[in-house]
Amino acid sequence: MAISIQSSRDNADDKTVFFTIAYDGKDYKWHGDIPKDADAQDYLDAKSDTLKAEILRKQYSEAVVPQLEDKSDLESFEAWISAGAKNAEVSQEIPAIKKKAAVYEDVEVEPAVEAKDAVMGERHKEIEKEVDKSEVKVVKEGDKYVQKTVVSKEVVKESVYEEVPLYGEDGEKVKRLVSEAVKAVAKKTLVIKPEATIEKKAWVDSH
Repeated sequence: MAISIQSSRDNADDKTVFFTIAYDGKDYKWHGDIPKDADAQDYLDAKSDTLKAEILRKQYSEAVVPQLEDKSDLESFEAWISAGAKNAEVSQEIPAIKKKAAVYEDVEVEPAVEAKDAVMGERHKEIEKEVDKSEVKVVKEGDKYVQKTVVSKEVVKESVYEEVPLYGEDGEKVKRLVSEAVKAVAKKTLVIKPEATIEKKAWVDSH
């Protein structure tokens, strides 16, 4: 590979170099920005492998090239082309799903209390609970009136209900579905993208 510089242009912070790369029996016209104080020929010669790889990326813009162990980007790209310029198949493994039975639970209800005679009447069992009761009061402190929240204890009665199973007309307990049954599914591999051959695009000179 040989790099021939045609011209350069100074910019505010760097310089743009216009050059031709002779690679693989063809000439590729290109340009790029390099440090202003760098020797253009030495700088580009030192970047020759990077420039080759960039040429290939432009020609195979849809390439998905695996990085080979102990190989440079250029060597990996050239190996990919030698192997047929094919993007590997992309797949995803779907794990197996174990079969599960549906889960049900008994439906329980609070039984209604039948109306009884006032004398012989029945009531739900009650318990006494002590709860906090707060109220806002205005109190005088010295020569000022201050609004304060006063908390006091209050005893309240609370009915206690007993939940009992609910039965249907057939005498069987009524059940509630908690979680549905799950069918077993074997592990499988889903192909997201099949293997594809990438066509080489014609080079378009940048100057």
